[in-house]
Amino acid sequence: MPLARFLNVFVVMSAFVIGPLLLANDKSDHDRLASAFIGADPYKKHDVEAVQEALQMILDGDEDSVFLPGARLAPLTRSLLKLEALEGRISQARFRIRYGQARVPNQPKAAPLTISLVQIDRFNLGPARQAELEREYGADKVRAESFADDEHISWRFLMNPVMGTTAMTSAAARAAIPQAFAETMDCLGTPCTATTAAKPATDPDWQDDDTPSLAFQADYATERYGVPSPAALLDLLLIASNAATANDHVSWRGYEWREGVNPGTPFVDIVIETGLGQDAHIAGLLRDDHLMDHETRTQWIRLRAVATAPGEAPILNLSRALVPWPRPQFD
Repeated sequence: MPLARFLNVFVVMSAFVIGPLLLANDKSDHDRLASAFIGADPYKKHDVEAVQEALQMILDGDEDSVFLPGARLAPLTRSLLKLEALEGRISQARFRIRYGQARVPNQPKAAPLTISLVQIDRFNLGPARQAELEREYGADKVRAESFADDEHISWRFLMNPVMGTTAMTSAAARAAIPQAFAETMDCLGTPCTATTAAKPATDPDWQDDDTPSLAFQADYATERYGVPSPAALLDLLLIASNAATANDHVSWRGYEWREGVNPGTPFVDIVIETGLGQDAHIAGLLRDDHLMDHETRTQWIRLRAVATAPGEAPILNLSRALVPWPRPQFD
């Protein structure tokens, strides 16, 4: 596909605005939603059963449970795990995860069914990190094999609750992101291919806050290189934003419906980056926008983790910032 055409279609889909859905009370509602979101060019539809099988291969659930491993996973966490199951892991990466919702009619006399729409992009920062180190230390001092040469990729998943599973995949699609376009993409105020830490373009007033505990059971590996795995860090961000709870396991509770946000428009945007420093380190930044609150419009949450001595828990730091709704009449 010529780059100019890719730019035209990807700029529109990157926000995955599907517009007001003209829903009738029939089985085609979900199909039309899937066609608008999953079927957008240049995404290529992927077999849902293959996606589910790949995910189950990397999960380790309770053998005595009647539910499949990962039944309580949040749709965002499930999406990240599916991407790694399908594409493999890379050490230097930035994930951008966007979440939106749409509603379709349910069975007669039942509440409408809330559909989760997730787009997850993974940017391979290995080559950029390698070039950075070579400039600093010299090419002869850097082991090129330490840096993956994978492409930048994007996945879209349509999910809904089914029979005890919080987010069963009903449609999936994949697209490769050309390097030239990846370099123009923004990840919450930072270029998506930059090797510097993501931060908002306008830095809000950060306040230190209590950090959720990593001491929860999970059906996936919660630690990688001495710090939380990307999925575990994502779950900690969801707990901090009140979209998930943690008792023995992390359980998805969901985000409230956002009035005034068009169906399919993302209102939660998350960036997770790993492998950018000298030490084992992972960081996440979450923006929860259009809050149903009379004072606060946007909540920002920043979470960082650094490895310590072998066998010891990593150091975690969480900070939060609240941005009020604009009130011109009072300014």
